[in-house]
Amino acid sequence: CFYHAIVQGRRRFGQQGWCKRYSFNQGDLMVCASILRDNLNRTDHVPWDDLRYIFGEIMYGGHITDPWDRRTNNNYLNIYLDPKILDQGELCKGFKVPDCEKLDYAGIATYIEEKLPPETPPIFGLHPNAEIGYLTTTCNDLFLTI
Repeated sequence: CFYHAIVQGRRRFGQQGWCKRYSFNQGDLMVCASILRDNLNRTDHVPWDDLRYIFGEIMYGGHITDPWDRRTNNNYLNIYLDPKILDQGELCKGFKVPDCEKLDYAGIATYIEEKLPPETPPIFGLHPNAEIGYLTTTCNDLFLTI
């Protein structure tokens, strides 16, 4: 889910987020969640390489046509779909993966609500000044609408 949020969140920064506008959607998340669940139920180990390939080259990667965007997407997957992430790795600066062995569903939801940092460009791997471009575009669109 965090990966999906990052992929979606980068879109608002225009060409600084992704070189092209891609149609990532909720369906991508739902299908990937289903694939993940099926793979985890079928085997005793997590098929990290298979999941990275399916998500990065087929599901989300199927939308991506720019080689730099594909490279960016695959880098995210190399970080998020890695066994080390489960050992209290950081999903973004200042936000560690919750300890799922100590927390139930409600505890994880509370942890996310309390600890997740605000959405800023560095969370998406962008320079802090990317916000300026986004706000300028938003302001221009607002005034053109009025």
